[in-house]
Amino acid sequence: MSDLEKQHSRHSTRSTGGGTPLAPTKSRDLIPIEKRTLSNKPDDVDPVIWMEESSVVGIKERKLSWWEAAALLLTEYVVLAILAFPYSFQVLGYAGATIATVIIGLSTYYTSLVLWRFCLAHPEVRDIADAAQVLCGGRRIGWYLAFIGLALNNWFIMGLHSVAGATAIQTIRGGKEATIVWAVAITAIMWLLSNLRDFSSMSKVGLLASSTMFVCVILVLVGHGVQGEPSGYTPGLTITHSVWAAPGTTFVQGVNALLNIVYTFIGHALIPSFIGDMEHPEQFPKSLAVSMAAEMLLFTITGAVVYHYTGIELTTAPAYGSLRARFGKVAAGFVLPTIIIVGILYSLVTSRAIFFQIFREGSRHRHEHTVVGWGTWIAIVFGGWVISFIVGEAIPFFSDMLSLISSLFDSWFGYIMWAMAWFQMNKGRRLDGPRQIAEFVLNILILITGFFFFGAGTYASVQSIINSYHAGNVKSPFTRANTGFILDH
Repeated sequence: MSDLEKQHSRHSTRSTGGGTPLAPTKSRDLIPIEKRTLSNKPDDVDPVIWMEESSVVGIKERKLSWWEAAALLLTEYVVLAILAFPYSFQVLGYAGATIATVIIGLSTYYTSLVLWRFCLAHPEVRDIADAAQVLCGGRRIGWYLAFIGLALNNWFIMGLHSVAGATAIQTIRGGKEATIVWAVAITAIMWLLSNLRDFSSMSKVGLLASSTMFVCVILVLVGHGVQGEPSGYTPGLTITHSVWAAPGTTFVQGVNALLNIVYTFIGHALIPSFIGDMEHPEQFPKSLAVSMAAEMLLFTITGAVVYHYTGIELTTAPAYGSLRARFGKVAAGFVLPTIIIVGILYSLVTSRAIFFQIFREGSRHRHEHTVVGWGTWIAIVFGGWVISFIVGEAIPFFSDMLSLISSLFDSWFGYIMWAMAWFQMNKGRRLDGPRQIAEFVLNILILITGFFFFGAGTYASVQSIINSYHAGNVKSPFTRANTGFILDH
């Protein structure tokens, strides 16, 4: 896999219409629901029980609008990982990578809708760990296991952003300082700005990240089209392409290229946090549709266009590495806001999951500006960034290690959990009619797919680590060496 990069004083209620009430959810140790409103969703969604929302002046929770949720999704998905898609095209070919992108994108859209239905049926869920606890019948072990996965996944991604930020700066400056100096600087900036505590503020900042990344993608596409030969080209070199995976492609290479697409689409670990903070979570499908449309277009176009110009021989990840200096350095500059802001988003989700376990629903430390609340928050955020920086710099095969973490947890967060959720929500009526039968079969396939990515992805990641050692491509911990791209003029 390439470098790439997963909540009162006044009370108000939310409802979406009348319906048949259900018994309260029995999930021990989840955030208590002190006041509920009965409501139901459209015909294809089970009736649900809504909890109260906060509307105090101070730190706001449950106030996210659908467009703010869409902005958060775009912040999560319109990221540096887009520039790794040419790598998947390089390995899988035009047709192989395009088909894989479409199928994985559609499966992501469906499982995200199942996730949304599950969150509507269990409004006490505020993050992915809460969802896992509900799926485990309220047993606390589910929360702990999912939180471990969430924390490791997010802390590693935050570490990746420290590394990627240093790489971008070194590309711009030409390696004039030690890489670790810039890694420390980028991490410090992300830690300082991570002390935001509400998603509403984050969504506004996130628009900057997705906007600058969009500009970067345009620069990359246009740059490859007008620059002539890509950076690294030598006279006489023939740039070749393939429709399918080229002959000689190994299983490990193929799986890593496929997983590169999967990991870019899998953002389910963060989505329950967004839905749980929405004022009207029934509107989430609008947010999802906006995000998915942007993803499908950007991912496919970027991968295919850049691969057209760089071919099997000169494709890099991220793709600005194959631009000549006049375009590549500018593109690397536009990547920096995205790297910083997306790192902040992953820190926010992880920190809130911990913070909500220390201060339960209704605690004044969650809604008022208290010394205890802010002191605890700052300590949690700081600890997360310390861990992220250490793992990002200390593990010499960090990219492969990130792939391993993603294989171990994203297969569950993106596929397995939501197939299980569908079976749980449809118990007793899984085969009632053609639609239910079709979804039954689909969720069987999703379950199988998740376990395939879990098993094959773990194997491919471990084997890639071994191969990297054999090839001498493992860098030293806390490296001072220049990790930026040396771009041709």
